[in-house]
Amino acid sequence: MCELSVYTVAGGKREMVMEGVVRMVPRDGKVILEGILGESKEVPGILSEVNIIAQEANIESK
Repeated sequence: MCELSVYTVAGGKREMVMEGVVRMVPRDGKVILEGILGESKEVPGILSEVNIIAQEANIESK
């Protein structure tokens, strides 16, 4: 399985938001994250990068 660690990036700072993410849905200026165990989280921002090799994704926030 290929789960992602998702980070927010703002002002040059990168902060982990959630690990074990298996689904990301961009919607109305937010990204909805869903984890492998069914948990979910809404993060304001725009999906800016997904790196499958590194198993990471970045959400650019304001």
